[in-house]
Amino acid sequence: MKTGKPTRLSEKLNAELDTIRAENVASISSHLKSFGIDLKNIVGAAQHTIASDTRRFQTETASLFETRLRSIRHWLTISPWLIVAKVLTGIASMMAASFFWTVHLTRSELTEMGLTRIERPEGT
Repeated sequence: MKTGKPTRLSEKLNAELDTIRAENVASISSHLKSFGIDLKNIVGAAQHTIASDTRRFQTETASLFETRLRSIRHWLTISPWLIVAKVLTGIASMMAASFFWTVHLTRSELTEMGLTRIERPEGT
């Protein structure tokens, strides 16, 4: 039984395989080029995002530190006066409380001893 000329069939198959290989090589080559371009674009976008985020973080951090330093300087300027005012207010309130307490005790002790105060236009 004769199946045909094997050399011609094998040559045809080899030729078809060569064309398929060439198409696949060209397709893979174009896919690799496209992938390379896409990868470069992705890397460029990532670098741009990282750079802009870093700049933004640095400016926000710097402004935050400057604000806090300004606040600290402000409180260091005011705080000694606040401390002095609080101490003086405390001393004055203690003196006033002591005076009123003394007046209250003196009046109640005088009435317990049976002494009364007589108010006259010339004096007490």
